[in-house]
Amino acid sequence: MNSVGKAEKAVFWFMVFCFIFMLMAARRPDVIFNAQPWAEDGRVWIKGIYETGFLNSLFKPQDGYFQTIPRLTYGIAMAFGLGKAPLVSNVISISIRIFFLLFILSRRFSFIDIKYRVAAVIYFILMPNVAEGFVNITNVHWYLSMYLLAVIIAMPPITQTSKIHDFLVLLLSGLSGPFVVFLAPCLIIKRFYERGGFIGALKGINSFDIAMAACSLIQIFSILTAGGGPRSPAPLGASFDLFTHIITAKLFFGTFFDNTFSFEFTKNHLLRTSIFILLSVTILYNFVTSGWRFRAISIFPIVMIGFALAKPMVSVTEAQWPPILTPGVGERYFFITNFCFFLFVLFLIDKLSIYKNIVLMLFLASLTPFLLISFNIPALPNVGYKDDVAKFNNAAIGESINIRITPPGWSIDLIKK
Repeated sequence: MNSVGKAEKAVFWFMVFCFIFMLMAARRPDVIFNAQPWAEDGRVWIKGIYETGFLNSLFKPQDGYFQTIPRLTYGIAMAFGLGKAPLVSNVISISIRIFFLLFILSRRFSFIDIKYRVAAVIYFILMPNVAEGFVNITNVHWYLSMYLLAVIIAMPPITQTSKIHDFLVLLLSGLSGPFVVFLAPCLIIKRFYERGGFIGALKGINSFDIAMAACSLIQIFSILTAGGGPRSPAPLGASFDLFTHIITAKLFFGTFFDNTFSFEFTKNHLLRTSIFILLSVTILYNFVTSGWRFRAISIFPIVMIGFALAKPMVSVTEAQWPPILTPGVGERYFFITNFCFFLFVLFLIDKLSIYKNIVLMLFLASLTPFLLISFNIPALPNVGYKDDVAKFNNAAIGESINIRITPPGWSIDLIKK
């Protein structure tokens, strides 16, 4: 490709990036025009970096595991000042999501028809029930794990740039949450089929495999030595009926509809049990009969949601599972499962022997209105962060200022240096 062609290609992808960025920001404009830290954004990342310095805080575990990307992000963001830090963080957080989408649209995924990839990207942009993690850097590790899964199932990197890209995603995702441990089996499945069994997989170990194993061991060691971080002492309140209710409401219907509606669809015990059984059988059948990519894509969300529901952080006083059936509660646990379930539906449509294009068009046409209903995400209340930052900037050295952050009721105390 000549220099003109490369320039045109770069301009095209930059325009796609900007278009997606504007769409995502339009869902909740305050992430740009009134950016405020969310929870750990302020209480952990901003406070830790300001008090101990960027490098000193970078390699500290949080909640039992390493969370590099939020510390790295706020290390960059704080260079722009306390007032601008949340905006810079949000821009980086949105950009990470967009790079994931651009990767799906790249030639590394040419083995999947472009119409399915475009459908997946559009769904990701319009995905319902994501308010809890939109678009703060604290919850970006959920999306980084999907990015790393995409790297695993993509075609092998050929250029030096693509190899660097894969390692960068691996390191950022692998050292930014425990999900790399759940993704390790996906890579093992890939190597097993690529290299003709376990012996071939072991003989063909490369630097990417070693790096992923190292990230997994680091996170496992951190979890074991740090005790998994503070967890709620409240009981799970688990039951099989409640489990089927959560899966059918939050995953089956929650993939397509706002949870306000999805809970209404699953009030009938017989209906939700039947849907759960049908869903389980369909996934199991395709897991057995399909190739390694389907197995890798399906095993990760299943293992992830299993561990998430085994140790959720929903309430510190009440049983953990029942509140999950409240709209807006525990949404972060279903970012991955719902996106993967949408991909599963596309996979089933592609398996049709006839009329697959018509079915795809009807499916997307019927789904789009419901996605557009939940397009607008309510803005977070203005808690006075910028006012408090102004007080902090005008404070005397050694003076402690309480700075309010979101959600309402959260704050941080910083001593002016």
